[in-house]
Amino acid sequence: MKRALSSVTLVSWAAVAAVALPAAGAPAPEGDALSVPLKAEKLSPPAGVAARTFDRIELRKRADGTYAVALFPEDKSFVLPPIDLRLLTPRLPSDARGSKELSTIALIQREFNRNEVHNEVADNLDFSIANNCLKEGLWEVKLAEKKEGKTIPVFHAWLDFPRAEYARLLDSVSGMPDAQAEPLVASYPKLAGLPVPLEKLRRVLSESTLPPLDLHLSEPLGRLPEQQGKAKLILTPGIATYGDFSSPAHQPVATARFSEPGFYNPDDPMKFDLSWLAHPAKAVARKATRPSGGQPFTEIELDFENGNRILFADSRIAALAPRSEPPAAESDVLKIVSGIGTPVIHATAAERAKELDEDRPRYLFLLDAKGSLADNHFGGVDGIYLWRDAQNLHIWVCGYERIAFFAHYSTPWKF
Repeated sequence: MKRALSSVTLVSWAAVAAVALPAAGAPAPEGDALSVPLKAEKLSPPAGVAARTFDRIELRKRADGTYAVALFPEDKSFVLPPIDLRLLTPRLPSDARGSKELSTIALIQREFNRNEVHNEVADNLDFSIANNCLKEGLWEVKLAEKKEGKTIPVFHAWLDFPRAEYARLLDSVSGMPDAQAEPLVASYPKLAGLPVPLEKLRRVLSESTLPPLDLHLSEPLGRLPEQQGKAKLILTPGIATYGDFSSPAHQPVATARFSEPGFYNPDDPMKFDLSWLAHPAKAVARKATRPSGGQPFTEIELDFENGNRILFADSRIAALAPRSEPPAAESDVLKIVSGIGTPVIHATAAERAKELDEDRPRYLFLLDAKGSLADNHFGGVDGIYLWRDAQNLHIWVCGYERIAFFAHYSTPWKF
């Protein structure tokens, strides 16, 4: 998860309702174009791969609600497909609607988690557009060339998405009444201490205590391709096993910080006390349904001696297929991102649309001893990655910026 580092007090729901959106006028008519400057990163692709150069993006609204996209100076060698920017705009999952507290958490987490949609274009190019997660309206565009099994960036730039148009998009898809969504995500609010009314999210049908977790403390770190590429961002020396992350001698653990407009800064590191991850006190599995009923799903709670609780659920947990070896690809794990139904980071347009339309029960919270929300960003818990073998469910605690798996737990498969 990537978030802005400023922390402002969360406005009350009543105050949110009273705050008007910026003067925006009517929605951009069909055919009108938004022309936005680009701030390009200087790239140096390997020999045989040419970097591309653009200084402006144009977004032209179409009758079906998508946007025609063009990069300038125009390169006629490829044509970009229409982009549905609604896929990149935070919306409320059905599980959060009807609860002010859950709606607040869901919308904030969706805004401050990266959402990137990929599209294949001519000449073996991948064009992606991303709603960055450092602040509202900070977006990115990328072109990458696929060559010999590798994806090589050839263009990367940031843009300030026009706030008035973004407010309109939020109004149209968020699921909140007009003028309530945009103020919530205008800057990174304080999450710690927010109430989490779980009774409004699910109804518990049954509960069982799991056997003591295997902590895998002496095992080498598991890594998927993203963690392999980000290994250098771990700044604390001597981290080779899961036990090294939680060892008192290594606290606080330091990683490079993700900073504006979107780069990893080792000179201003993030620091985490991860010692608590080595001291789970109890693990509980529950069978639950939505409050309105429906198909049961699995919820798991990990309680720790310091009072922290990691609570997560997904309707797909019980259907996990056993693996004969640890995961090697991103698709080998079930990913749960902090929040309620928060989309995974990367997806094609078709995958993102399917994921959002599915709207299945899925959530992840880092809770404090009182059951209120703890700020997972500063606690070092970005997500939970799940997989299983023939005997056990494996739980990877995905840390800040998905740089590494900070912990690995397993428990006998009984789901």
